[in-house]
Amino acid sequence: MMKKNYTRYSYRRRNVTKLPVYKKALYIFKLSRQIVEYLRGDKSVLAMYNSEHACDQFSDKLVMASLGLAPKIAMAETSPDLSIKMASVSSLQHTTSALLHYCENLEISHGQGKEFLHLLRKEVKKFGHLQSKWALSVCHSN
Repeated sequence: MMKKNYTRYSYRRRNVTKLPVYKKALYIFKLSRQIVEYLRGDKSVLAMYNSEHACDQFSDKLVMASLGLAPKIAMAETSPDLSIKMASVSSLQHTTSALLHYCENLEISHGQGKEFLHLLRKEVKKFGHLQSKWALSVCHSN
């Protein structure tokens, strides 16, 4: 039987799940799911995606964008390749801006839940600050 030889990388390993930015990303996903459930009821993400209503489409985009935050953090944190780290950080910045845009559009297109959407926007802005500080440490760790 042949023994597999796995490449070991000499980069700093941290427990991603303990990072404040990762925890905030998970919180934003949970919060966005709860808000969308409140606003749109029991509609599935697929039903919202296929809907012709702007509220449904923005709700779908909000949930899907917030779902992608944590994996992008994990990718940037664990990859030994600087170009992958930088692409993940850039994608996170874009997604953070998009989340704020989706919240604003939902506030405009939906009469209910403005206080919840305001809370989500506030949390996304906090995430943006955490993400900026974290991004500097990720880019300088290689």
